[in-house]
Amino acid sequence: MKICLAFVLLLGLMSCASYAGEWNLDEMIHPELKEGLKKVPYFELTPETLGLLREVLAGNPDLLPKDESVDVRNEYLPSGLRVRVYTPKTGEKELPALLWMHSGGHIAGSPEAEEWLLLRIAKGAGCIIAAPDYRLAPENPCPTDIEDCYEALLWMPENLPILKDRLAVGGCSAGATLAASMAQMSRDKNSPKICYQLLIYPQTDLVNDYPSHHQINDSRVWCRSLHLAALKWYPGDVSSEYVSPALTEDLSGLPPAYVLTGTLDLLRDEAIAYAQRLMQAGVPVELHVMPGIVHACELLFPNAPVCAKIVDEYINALKEALH
Repeated sequence: MKICLAFVLLLGLMSCASYAGEWNLDEMIHPELKEGLKKVPYFELTPETLGLLREVLAGNPDLLPKDESVDVRNEYLPSGLRVRVYTPKTGEKELPALLWMHSGGHIAGSPEAEEWLLLRIAKGAGCIIAAPDYRLAPENPCPTDIEDCYEALLWMPENLPILKDRLAVGGCSAGATLAASMAQMSRDKNSPKICYQLLIYPQTDLVNDYPSHHQINDSRVWCRSLHLAALKWYPGDVSSEYVSPALTEDLSGLPPAYVLTGTLDLLRDEAIAYAQRLMQAGVPVELHVMPGIVHACELLFPNAPVCAKIVDEYINALKEALH
């Protein structure tokens, strides 16, 4: 059983009120996701449910997926930060690499919560993945998570057998926010060089309001009420650069980007706006807006054919960029 299925079961325990939405997801969601959506309960974020959510997304070692073609181990940086490393057994002395930041709204999540996905990426793209278990808010205000991820980025070239000119950053949701921040920090600090950014359902602007924030208000998926609750638990200056990558004035000189969102993704409009600004700054961008897709749908519905296709497409894009 994949952790995301356990996550859905947990949401049933959290279940509470239904939130009316301006858009009817049951009617508008992709046909392959309709039956799956009916099984997802409505939920809300409270201090109690956040604790339960963190427990589930920490991952049960006995239930983690396995792939004999990928070596998985934990490394610990001098600061004590844990980094989970995925190395495909290719026989090569050095491989391209990906720094991957997990999802969870900056307040939950772990590398293990996305282990099935990271195994697929490592194997499919033929790259070493380093996934930092960065510190979470509200106990650790921003930019603590950004500092942790940058520490992991600096650590990778000196401690892993990677091709230093083939280093990418990526993540899903809040992880994509951090990935975009890493790309900007790498450019500004001139180290280490990033060749590609894989931004999956990115949150790029934690300050401004967008139309899509109001169109998705169904709490079976990431919606306005959950978004606002998570932002309240992410204390700090969210208007600063790196915390809100879209607020950075100059986006020139950043690495090529793959940006994915869905028409029913709460973060759709800010993802598109960031992709457009990258293009306007001369950055090569591959933008995908998938019809009928909700935020992070492959984490909720990993067995749906359309979600498998989405994952395959961005793994192939990463593989092409790295090789």
